[in-house]
Amino acid sequence: MLSKPLASIFAPYLGLNLPAFDNLKLVVAVLTELGEECHGLEAEVCFDNGQQTAYLVRWKKHFIYCGRTNSYANSIDEVSNLDDINPASIKVLQPPVLSMQQISFMCMENAHFDHC
Repeated sequence: MLSKPLASIFAPYLGLNLPAFDNLKLVVAVLTELGEECHGLEAEVCFDNGQQTAYLVRWKKHFIYCGRTNSYANSIDEVSNLDDINPASIKVLQPPVLSMQQISFMCMENAHFDHC
């Protein structure tokens, strides 16, 4: 469940189910558009069924969950318990920073192919 600040920022995108890396690009683009500093990460996250590698975005004190690295349909979420992230596994990523127009195209393309 997203905290209030994140829910308000990402409200237009919460109904999307994008691939994890696309979610990562989306979150970075939205935060960058707002002039906010953030960092894309790859890390092992503990789930009920064990640890899995996932994409995250660190913004202020929030860790935004973008999905498992091998998943193609994820919604944006937040890691509420930081103990679920294995700190030794964290890798800082340099995802491309897309413009909001590019994000719109990416979302439309995904919606089109998702229904084909």
